[in-house]
Amino acid sequence: MGLLVLVLVLATGLFYWFLPASVAVPFVVQRARGVVLDDLSGTVWNGRAGRVMTQEGLELGAATWTLGRDVILGRTHLDIHLDGRAGRFDGHMDRTEADRVQWRDVDFRLDAAALASPGLPRELVPVGVVEGKVPQADLQGNWPVTLDADVAWRAAAVKTPEGHVTLGGIAFKASSAGGVLHATLKDDGEGSLAVDARVAASPLGWRMEGALVPRIADTALTHLIARFGPVRPDGSVSLARKAGLAPAVSP
Repeated sequence: MGLLVLVLVLATGLFYWFLPASVAVPFVVQRARGVVLDDLSGTVWNGRAGRVMTQEGLELGAATWTLGRDVILGRTHLDIHLDGRAGRFDGHMDRTEADRVQWRDVDFRLDAAALASPGLPRELVPVGVVEGKVPQADLQGNWPVTLDADVAWRAAAVKTPEGHVTLGGIAFKASSAGGVLHATLKDDGEGSLAVDARVAASPLGWRMEGALVPRIADTALTHLIARFGPVRPDGSVSLARKAGLAPAVSP
């Protein structure tokens, strides 16, 4: 009996050490909303997915990853690389507590359509390339306690039922310290819409200030920005909003 137990323990250990990605990853992906992994190979510790897709069917490319074996102790150390027709993504993630996640050295360049929010109306299709760097992002309960992000939407445009709206380049910068997030959104002056927005937020509330101001008279553009609020006589839309105990926009 003792020998049998020893054999079972050794077999279990070997199976865990060389756990095939095709066995374990599908169970993990069930908890990852919005992504589908196919054509799995390697182990769960050093694996590859030949096809990564959104649940909407948009193919992103192939992914490789390295996962620390101490995940069995409740600690996750993950390096991930994605490369394909939709672009690329690299980053390192650590989870040492149940409600705390740390991302480091995130660097990506992806088609805007691949980053479209599930809440975006289906008739609106973002066009262009979104590239950015996130040197650090410490999330607690999905809230950015610490954040440093610099993102640019290149050749930004939106396909709408009324037509193609060209936005030029739009830059998003965000930082968070002490649990208070500050972010700015501004265009490069080359598109049909002047974008200038500033946001401040904490777990207790948020505030936005700014405006969307058309540079040209265009029906498709007017209909697009009208989704963000009432259009004023000069054709612009105010982005003044707040909710809860909102912090000041200026740090």
